[in-house]
Amino acid sequence: MTTERPHLPNHHHFFNHHTGRPRFHFDEAGAAGGAAGGAGAAGGAGAAGGSGGASPWHTGIEPETIGFWQNKGYDISDPKTLATAVTKNYRDAEKHFGVPADRLLKMPAADAKPEEIAAFRERLGMPKEAKDYDFSTVKDAAGQAIAQPLADALRASAHAAGLSKEAAAAVARDVVKHLDSATTEKANIANANQEADRAKLKQNWGDKFEFNRLQAMEGVRKLGISQEAVAGLEAVMGYSGVMEALRKIGLNTREDTFVERGAGGSLGQATTVEGAIARKAELMADSAWADRFLKGGAAEKAEMTRLDQMISGVAA
Repeated sequence: MTTERPHLPNHHHFFNHHTGRPRFHFDEAGAAGGAAGGAGAAGGAGAAGGSGGASPWHTGIEPETIGFWQNKGYDISDPKTLATAVTKNYRDAEKHFGVPADRLLKMPAADAKPEEIAAFRERLGMPKEAKDYDFSTVKDAAGQAIAQPLADALRASAHAAGLSKEAAAAVARDVVKHLDSATTEKANIANANQEADRAKLKQNWGDKFEFNRLQAMEGVRKLGISQEAVAGLEAVMGYSGVMEALRKIGLNTREDTFVERGAGGSLGQATTVEGAIARKAELMADSAWADRFLKGGAAEKAEMTRLDQMISGVAA
């Protein structure tokens, strides 16, 4: 058995003295070419490390974006790896917030500009201008539309507070409902007070109530005022105060003076309808009284008029 190694053309074959493994040296021409190629490869590698090699895939992307990826810990060496990681995080964010990104709304900062705050509120439903609030569906208990001054005040307040159209309409309905309730309560209180005042007046006038009421009606006629005016006076003076004042006016025997006869006088004797009928019959049977009445006696005429009013229940 021979240990002679075969002769190979174009290169020498012998062992590496460090590893004991064979290494190859090409012939001088090949070696020179290889050296040149190696030098060129080395130079190319060096150039690639510098400015003349292939560019990274993210070349041209703004540095801020690349820095954002890096700060978030993304691997930017491979676009596929980066896209996968970003997509995963995006899906996780959607699951966390429960809605897509276009439905998320960012709260303005404490020092935000007015236009930024307005834009935020508009995203929540606030109209651009106060006049755009619609209160056409807001009605009071009587079915009437909201009064214009109140509507304008509510619109200005709602816009200043940044309310949506729906919220502003709801507030307007609550305000109108409260005003209706307050008006009803006020009317109930007024009616209760009037009834109490009427009961007190009946007690004070006693059996002369109907007679005195007719005298008050005469007072209304003499003054020439309407029932609305009487109601206005009652709001100021109270029912009993107005009725007493009108009674005194109606009891006057002449238009320009006030004469109130007491219970002992001729006019004070009749305090009921039945009494008025009896008193009229008594007077008609009195020839002297009838003669004065026919001659135009003022006192006789006034007494007969009041008796007729009591009997008919209607003021002349």
